[in-house]
Amino acid sequence: MLIGVEGRTLQGKRYGVARYLLNLLKELVSLGGDEEYVVYLSEPIEPLPFASPRLRLRVLSHAPGLTWRHLRLPMAMRREGVDVHFSPSYFLPLLKVCPSVVVVHDLTFKVHPEWFAADRRFLFDDLFWREVRRAERIVTVSEHSKSDIVRILGVEPSRVTVIPGAPDELFRPVRDESLLSGIRDRFGLRPGFLFTVGSIHTRRNLERLIEAASRAERELGQELQLLILGTPAPFTPPVDIRGTALRCGMEGRVLRLEYVSEEELLLLYNACGLFVYPSLYEGFGLPVVEAMACGVPVACSRTTSLPEVGGEAVAYFDPLDVEEMAGVLAALLSDEAERRRLGEAGMRRASLFSWRRSAEETLTVFREVSR
Repeated sequence: MLIGVEGRTLQGKRYGVARYLLNLLKELVSLGGDEEYVVYLSEPIEPLPFASPRLRLRVLSHAPGLTWRHLRLPMAMRREGVDVHFSPSYFLPLLKVCPSVVVVHDLTFKVHPEWFAADRRFLFDDLFWREVRRAERIVTVSEHSKSDIVRILGVEPSRVTVIPGAPDELFRPVRDESLLSGIRDRFGLRPGFLFTVGSIHTRRNLERLIEAASRAERELGQELQLLILGTPAPFTPPVDIRGTALRCGMEGRVLRLEYVSEEELLLLYNACGLFVYPSLYEGFGLPVVEAMACGVPVACSRTTSLPEVGGEAVAYFDPLDVEEMAGVLAALLSDEAERRRLGEAGMRRASLFSWRRSAEETLTVFREVSR
């Protein structure tokens, strides 16, 4: 069986969906079976961190985005006799040439269109969702997302399969204090800093997080640092991080980084005092699992998919209640034993998520839709 994969998320810096696809492909090609994979691109990419005779890259001649997806890609799949088309991120061609499996990570665009710039909402219009509904199978990453897909898109539950993601194997506890103090010194951080990761987007609720950190400072009687790692999302109105920090009296203590290496990310997770994820809406919440895999105590929102992912290994708060969020932060920062307990519980919880298992379940879906 030949599986055609839309791989343009692998072009450029590799965040969210790109990392999802890399981890999945790495495990898929290592599984038994006669499946082969061709990854379609519109430009050359940096080498993949793995190789397999069952995987090849195909660069199709460049074209405007819509032409490439809706014409060039399906015509190439037809020529090569692709048996199943796999889209790791929402989009499917209008021209259908074979059975398709599409990953819908969440329905943020449908549930909260107000969080997106008006001139970009057309990307997820009714025509787009019609193509998603035509897929033989929709894969999603949590039961919460499945319930949204069934309820909002009107898809039969039997056509939606939940296959969670997992942390990269990179993420693990690091106990070498010289490495941890080195990464803190490199970025001007003090022991015990708060850390959050994710694209800078309205739904990530960063302004309330800054307000909560400011209140926690007053409750604890000590200054806190908050490190925000992420690039601005292209579809959302601006998030006023600097202005909020000034208004809350945290100027100079709210730090921002747009991009770090994988090794630096590993060390930042391990070097922080508390990982905080105040998101208003998540399909899965991969940074929560990454932090747990590092043995870091985690505090996050009690909403959407996050309790499903964090289980009993996370301290929760209402993301709309700044006072409650501040109280949770202050309580954890002043209780070393509880932070240690959460870190240990998090490692156990993170071990339940596996890319090998995700690949096995995804391959089962490919085989089912190709019959």
